Amino acid sequence: MKKIIAIVTISIFLLTLGILGSGCSQAQQTAATISTAVESSTAETTLIEISTEETAAQEKVPENFELLYVPKLVPEQSLGTLPWFDIIKAGMTQCASDYGFKATIIGPPKADPAIQAQIVLDNIGKNFDAIIVCPLEDKIIDEAFARANKAGVLTFGNEGYSLKNVTYNIAAMSNQAYGEAIMKAGAAYTNGSGSYLVSVGFLNSFAHNAWADAEIDYQKNNVNGLTNVLGYSRGTDRFEDNEDPKIASEKLTEYIEKNKNLNLIIGNSASTGIAAGEVIAKKRLKGKLFFVGTGLPVSIGKYISDGVLQEGFFWDPYLLGYAMSYIAYQSWLENVPGDGDAVSKPDGSKIEGYENLYTGVNDQGGNIIYGNAIESITAENLGSWNTKFANYGWPQN
Repeated sequence: MKKIIAIVTISIFLLTLGILGSGCSQAQQTAATISTAVESSTAETTLIEISTEETAAQEKVPENFELLYVPKLVPEQSLGTLPWFDIIKAGMTQCASDYGFKATIIGPPKADPAIQAQIVLDNIGKNFDAIIVCPLEDKIIDEAFARANKAGVLTFGNEGYSLKNVTYNIAAMSNQAYGEAIMKAGAAYTNGSGSYLVSVGFLNSFAHNAWADAEIDYQKNNVNGLTNVLGYSRGTDRFEDNEDPKIASEKLTEYIEKNKNLNLIIGNSASTGIAAGEVIAKKRLKGKLFFVGTGLPVSIGKYISDGVLQEGFFWDPYLLGYAMSYIAYQSWLENVPGDGDAVSKPDGSKIEGYENLYTGVNDQGGNIIYGNAIESITAENLGSWNTKFANYGWPQN
């Protein structure tokens, strides 16, 4: 990337929000990392003013491109409880190998958005041409990205739904498409009749609520025989399970007892699927009460295999990692992907789910690029997905 000179430093305090953390792996680090001495939930973040003094631009050849990915969490020296980000890393590493550039993963030692922001700021002015962050809090990362942009670094988000200062927020699919796919499946299993429930992790969860909106809107406009037992007033037309299977189980049990004709549960929170499997089996409602929603083989596969649950939806983290790296690399080459473009390997073969990209703008004016990479597990394909994830390095059994 262009060499830059830091001339002024200032400090601000960034207040973090209480959030639910996700685990991920410790990557081999080829660049300097943030000090793990930052322990408070409020971290002092150093912002660097960058001069406009620059050297001549480097030649745009693959070996001159370096990419940094900042996931939500990297437990020290171990995989942790959620290998999701390790599989994203594997996809990124493959893309980097295919095209000949460098990719590095550096994550915070705990779920603190201020530490994530510090990682971004610490690496401005080093060798990274592009930075991708899966943000714990959009606002804090947006401020760090503004500094990176000023320094000539390309910035990308994943799950950064309200990021403004980005080249692109990259998503496997649109929220509307994901929600509609889930509701279409639910309508098929119920033959388009009966009543249903919709869950979200929290009532302020952006993605979950966007999916719920799409599901409920699709039902109202296309499946007249289904009825939402919670009504249609925005906010009370869904319930939150706090991303906790125990809370989800308690709420589902209550709703089932109060609504004897309930025949469909839609879980946007992954915790709902786990709880639904337990409750449906316990109450012997297999084949009478159906479930569709977010879930992986490792979380709900056993219930799908037993016919207790019907279908779990997700996106492939390996292919997402490949797609994010490709989009960042092509953007650096000034071949910014647009509508109808594909994520491709060097031999021209297209990555499944990213054969036809779409672009858009979020409510903050930030650019979005997404594929149509919605996947689902059923009793018929569960075995093949178990094998695929195992090959990625994440056994699902």
